[in-house]
Amino acid sequence: MIKHLAPALAVCIALPAWAVDLDAVNSCIDTARAEQGNPNQCIDAAHQPCLVDSAEAPAAAILCFTEARETWSEGIASRMDTLRANAPEDIAALAGIEVKYDLLASLVQCDRLEELGRLRDAPTEQVVLQKARCTATASGLAYTRLLWRLPDPEESPE
Repeated sequence: MIKHLAPALAVCIALPAWAVDLDAVNSCIDTARAEQGNPNQCIDAAHQPCLVDSAEAPAAAILCFTEARETWSEGIASRMDTLRANAPEDIAALAGIEVKYDLLASLVQCDRLEELGRLRDAPTEQVVLQKARCTATASGLAYTRLLWRLPDPEESPE
């Protein structure tokens, strides 16, 4: 078993680190709002580096989507901290409920897709990649909706 893990570990160690650029995403969301566009395109753009080698290097794509999900989650936590510190208590509580259930609803769909993939005997790597992509997208959607619904309380006049 160990000899099978060595090549995978070597690939993972050699992979570059990817990260979603939240500043770029925030700018994209602001532009979408100003142009009355779709902010979901910002998630697609942020995930584009993960898609480049997904067929040729699924392990790299899985890692990329996993890191993207972590960055989205950090962004959500940071945004919620800002709301709790600067927005009225009821607005912060409402935002917390909305983001929680936005994320949960999307993650349930990710679980559903994973179970269907396993039922259909899809290759494990394909199922894991699909799940990683789905959870990253779910987190990105929750982040985007959070920013889309509420203006930045640090920029709002008190």
